[in-house]
Amino acid sequence: MKNRLRAWMNRAAGWLFPRGARCLCCGDPRRASEEDCLCDSCREKLKDWRVPAGACNRCLSPVTRGKPCAFCGSAMMRPIEAVFAPYRFGGETRQLIHALKFDACEEAVPLLAQAMADALPRRDFDCIVPVPLHPTRLRQRGFNQSLLLGRALSSRTGVPVMELLRRDRYRVPQSRLPMKRRADNVRGAFSCMGDPAGKRVLLLDDVRTTGSTACACAQALLDAGAESVCLCVSAVVYRKARGK
Repeated sequence: MKNRLRAWMNRAAGWLFPRGARCLCCGDPRRASEEDCLCDSCREKLKDWRVPAGACNRCLSPVTRGKPCAFCGSAMMRPIEAVFAPYRFGGETRQLIHALKFDACEEAVPLLAQAMADALPRRDFDCIVPVPLHPTRLRQRGFNQSLLLGRALSSRTGVPVMELLRRDRYRVPQSRLPMKRRADNVRGAFSCMGDPAGKRVLLLDDVRTTGSTACACAQALLDAGAESVCLCVSAVVYRKARGK
């Protein structure tokens, strides 16, 4: 109920005050269009959070030159053909995603979706499939941020959105769990409510942390006959040493 009230209040503020009234990251007043939710300073800082050129070309994780990617060798990447993302998670990227996810600031969607579109090296997908929320979580939040991003990405790429997945089990949110418990938390939590048979799927979520949620969704799609599953997110989390 608290999240739904906050989402409603943010939408009401959007009706009363014109968009472009403040920067979503620093809060400073600015003169900008509806498509521009950042001030010039924060837009420059956002560039520092781009995925570096030296990241793994399959999963975007940091790699040491001459050594194989540990993330690609883990179970988290087995069902996923490739990962696409414009940003690392932190700083201005974190503020933008949290503004959308927890404060219902939908003006963050165009910027994030355009960055995701620019990060896609190919567009030969049959559909974009947003990671679903459980109906209970959807009622609490009032919207699914992955579906909003998916629709905006669809309008920029021409790839249709298909809501092929459902979340069958209501579990503790991944963000509240330690990394080592996340895979168990979502195992078997997703199933298909549509037919992905033979389709090249672009799975879409806001952030990839451990990859547990994406892995569970991708496996459900493959088990139902999808030809392949790639993942597109706004940002990937770069973990510190020793899994911190």
